[in-house]
Amino acid sequence: MDITLHDVMNAEYDAPDVTTEAEDITDTACVSPRVCVEAYSTAEADYFRFDTRKRAEEYGASVKDGFVVNYIVMDFEGKNASVEKQLWAMQALAGMWNDYEGDFPDRG
Repeated sequence: MDITLHDVMNAEYDAPDVTTEAEDITDTACVSPRVCVEAYSTAEADYFRFDTRKRAEEYGASVKDGFVVNYIVMDFEGKNASVEKQLWAMQALAGMWNDYEGDFPDRG
């Protein structure tokens, strides 16, 4: 299943909106060395979508405060949203895939 960040930003959630102030930053964010295919900035996190899981994992390993699920990396650095809202954002993103079985980082 191909989930784009556009899909993530426009999804309807039963819980509070966790993609507030969404802005497409693909043109400025997806340049070398971060060769992503799509990027969005929200109040909760910056999101980067890659063309392979391997590239997402590699970039995710370089992020100090982030979360990786499939092709998407969330980066929380510099964001002022509460840890609780950021956890909800991670859960919402992971919930879009039926195969996610990992834990969520303890960011308290």
